[in-house]
Amino acid sequence: MTTSAPPENDNNSDQIGPPSEIAPIIAKYHFYNDLIAGVLSIVLNFLLVFVVTKRIASASKVFKKVLSLSKLFEILFSASYIMTAPVFTSISIKPTFSGLMIVNTGWQFNFLCSLLFLSAALVLLTQQIFLAPWSYYIRYAQVCRKDGVKCTDIFAIIFVNLTFQVLTSVCLCYASIPTAIDISSLSETARRFTGADLAFLLLSYTKQITTTKEKINQIVSIISGFGYLASLLLSVFIMIFCTVKINMKVRESRNTSNNLLALQKKMNRVLLTQFFCPLIFIQVPFYYSVLGPIAGLSQGLLTDFLPLLFAWDPVINTLAIFILNSEIRNALIGKQRLTATSDARRSIVNENN
Repeated sequence: MTTSAPPENDNNSDQIGPPSEIAPIIAKYHFYNDLIAGVLSIVLNFLLVFVVTKRIASASKVFKKVLSLSKLFEILFSASYIMTAPVFTSISIKPTFSGLMIVNTGWQFNFLCSLLFLSAALVLLTQQIFLAPWSYYIRYAQVCRKDGVKCTDIFAIIFVNLTFQVLTSVCLCYASIPTAIDISSLSETARRFTGADLAFLLLSYTKQITTTKEKINQIVSIISGFGYLASLLLSVFIMIFCTVKINMKVRESRNTSNNLLALQKKMNRVLLTQFFCPLIFIQVPFYYSVLGPIAGLSQGLLTDFLPLLFAWDPVINTLAIFILNSEIRNALIGKQRLTATSDARRSIVNENN
């Protein structure tokens, strides 16, 4: 009987995944990388939320809520990465099978529970892609519309976000749940990383289809691939559209001061950083190390090591906010503590924009 993943044997076991000598090194790199980046991310994000919500009185309520929510997702993502320390590794059995294994090399519970934590980490990883365009859109609504951000905007963002999550991460996790035959065939490959039995996800576009369920899984995996591609295109479109509209609105305003123009330029730099961080640290590695092996397009150690960048996205993103936003930076070091009466003009700009 033809199986989803060809079984290992003495002749081809070395072809599946990284060699036994390298696998523990890969796992160790991922563990310490995810631990260091995760701790830094959690500390920096809590610090940023504290500074904005407690030490900057001129920040608008919308800004505080949006920032706090986005940073909450980043904290959850970092915590999930510390817990699971996922390793993305390409597997290939020539000439018929190539795919991707996502191995939970972190804390281990029973197989199903460890698989759920690993899936949650992938969902939160995907959410990092969606945070930047929503920040752009909310800033666009604040600047370009008289009524600002409305409840309908929030519901629309939630609906679109959930839709893309279903089309991307949920479909990816569903299609990559290993079968009993997959587990028995590839458990030894997963065991190479730490020497223990590890939970893993398995996904491939080149599986030999023998059952209706496998056919459904293949269709779902293809939907996931197109969903991730659409998310990239949507992010770029929202970024360009909102940037153009915001700058046009600021320049067209007759009451625009030099201070407001300078403030908007600073905000543009922060937004651009929030866009390019997930593009460089998540999307590019994701397409190469996740979607590439699934289609049999990318193999080798680069596939195993490039996902190390995933954990650093919230760290670089938060550091950029501290560096580029002088108001937050000054509030952090105690150089300047703003109140609603000490800078009424900026408070009005934040509330109305």
